[in-house]
Amino acid sequence: MKNRFDEILKKGIRPLESMRFLTRTKNLFLFLFGLGIFKLFLALLVFGVHVYELSAKEEKLPAGCPPDFADFLQVERQRLSDKEKELRLKQEELKLLEARIQEQLTSLKELEASVEEKLNRIQAVQDERTKLLVKAISEMKPSKAADMLINMDKDMAVKILSQLKSSQVASILSAMPPDKAASISESLSGKEGKE
Repeated sequence: MKNRFDEILKKGIRPLESMRFLTRTKNLFLFLFGLGIFKLFLALLVFGVHVYELSAKEEKLPAGCPPDFADFLQVERQRLSDKEKELRLKQEELKLLEARIQEQLTSLKELEASVEEKLNRIQAVQDERTKLLVKAISEMKPSKAADMLINMDKDMAVKILSQLKSSQVASILSAMPPDKAASISESLSGKEGKE
């Protein structure tokens, strides 16, 4: 589990993994909901069996009841009693399963909070590093800054340039090769060029 967090810290924010986590949480919730419905169905079934068994016990056989019928009723009562015991055992198993799932859900919520906290810390560190980089580039000569930004990831270069004064941006872009300057300018304006 710790290695997983280290990978997240090294690679940065992964929205797809966050989406997967939310999907898994949603699926777990739906499973718990279905389990609750199943539990309700079993409880109603046990109640129905119990009512049926009580009504059968309350019925007294008439004096002239054939012995075969009395034996059949006794076998049915025993079968219903066995079914009731089986249903009680299943209900207890379901309660245990529900408790385990609830523990896992609590654990997942704690994990989600922990991951979110770590992602927020990563974002804060990245923002701080970007600010330092913006400050450093703003203090460089335009030609040096242009060389550095050309070798940088385009999105990062755009992010840095968007935080500089327009006069600095103009100086840096003029020091770049025209094709690179045009590409970055399009990204700065919000219109992505054809690649």
